[in-house]
Amino acid sequence: MVGYLNNINSDRQLIAFCSDSLSIRLYLGYDIHEQLPWHSTISRTRGLYGEKVFLNLFKQVLKMCVNKGMVRGKRQAVDSIFIKANASMDSLVEKEVLEDASAFVNELEENSEFKTTSTRKKLVEQHHAWKKETYKGMPGNSNGKKLDENRNLIRPKYLSNHTHYSPTDSDARVSVKPGKARQLNYFGQIAVDDAHHVITGACSDFADKRDSQCLEQIVELTEENLNENGIELEELLADGGYSSGEALAYLHEKKIDAYVPNFGQYKAEREGFTYHKEENYYQCTKPEGKQAKLLFKGEKMDSKGYTKRTYRSSESDCKNCPLREPCCGKSTKFKKIDDSIHKEHYDRMHQKLTHNANYAKKMVRVRSKTVEPVIGTLVNFTNMKRVNTRGIKNANKHVLMASLTYNLKKYLRFITKKSSILAQVLSLKQGKNYAFTNQSFQALITQF
Repeated sequence: MVGYLNNINSDRQLIAFCSDSLSIRLYLGYDIHEQLPWHSTISRTRGLYGEKVFLNLFKQVLKMCVNKGMVRGKRQAVDSIFIKANASMDSLVEKEVLEDASAFVNELEENSEFKTTSTRKKLVEQHHAWKKETYKGMPGNSNGKKLDENRNLIRPKYLSNHTHYSPTDSDARVSVKPGKARQLNYFGQIAVDDAHHVITGACSDFADKRDSQCLEQIVELTEENLNENGIELEELLADGGYSSGEALAYLHEKKIDAYVPNFGQYKAEREGFTYHKEENYYQCTKPEGKQAKLLFKGEKMDSKGYTKRTYRSSESDCKNCPLREPCCGKSTKFKKIDDSIHKEHYDRMHQKLTHNANYAKKMVRVRSKTVEPVIGTLVNFTNMKRVNTRGIKNANKHVLMASLTYNLKKYLRFITKKSSILAQVLSLKQGKNYAFTNQSFQALITQF
């Protein structure tokens, strides 16, 4: 607790800080002449406690905040943060390549996270070759300081979670933020109540996941924490990173009133085409077109792993159309439209955000001013920037401890009301006014 309150990440620095502080010695129960434990004692003791101990402590602090009226539960804002893992990119080693999928299945029970199939490796290498050629002339593609034994320039490797892992911390994952270098991280998820910015849910996940894949876990934790205090989750605010068909379907099934902007590839309407829901087909409505019908042709998975519904017109309808080239392409003689299998959920969210646009914009501002300052405080003041342990379980403990420390600070400030004294400099001619003002302030302070 002392380490998180004072933003100390190192156990060695923590012991040194506690040894030099008389107030901390009094708090811990050590006399001035007593020697504090060795720093490794803290590491070993932390490992002995399970995640449930830290979760129960977080819930206890949250309950204190609820009892003080700091949580109303009406609206929760969710956001994520990358937390630096206790491992270096230099520690990455290549996974063992298995020749076929059958060998991969046989190795499922034997550290399969350290192996990859030859098919997957080939696809990743193709992507890396394209990336190397595309970014050849861009700055940062080479490091002039590193040369091999033949004095040849060593170009950086394109490392991927599919082909490499860290033996130092096998749960850490390679991830990147725009404008920042790639590094090994964990993925922290935070839910904040909008009343007094109290954290109502916190957890850690693997950094190679998307926000939308982590939404269910953080919502379940937050809902459980609120329900234990007799509070129902009503609204959920999140940014576009949490938008996916699965996430929106989950929120709809849970009947949670969520405001999540649809991701950039979503199209509310197809210009020049009308969708007939009952018959399940698109029809061309362009004035100079031939009113071709795009019939449903089935569902298939694209190269990115998304399952989509395919609608396609007949070649006989489009090949002689005067709009064929700008609509279909130079060589293609039919029009094809792909829709997500979760399009109805995207449409429902789009309708909610556009039906009352002013309220939707207000929710964007509420989300931003609720959760983003909290994450900034966690990173800069409560030791959330990086973990000094290894493993996903210890990372989860780290997130819970930082969050409950933040809530505890909020709790102490909430119950301790500081009286504000307003100083005012007046001239001698305003002496009577000063006396009147002073009496008014004294009465106001006495009243509160």
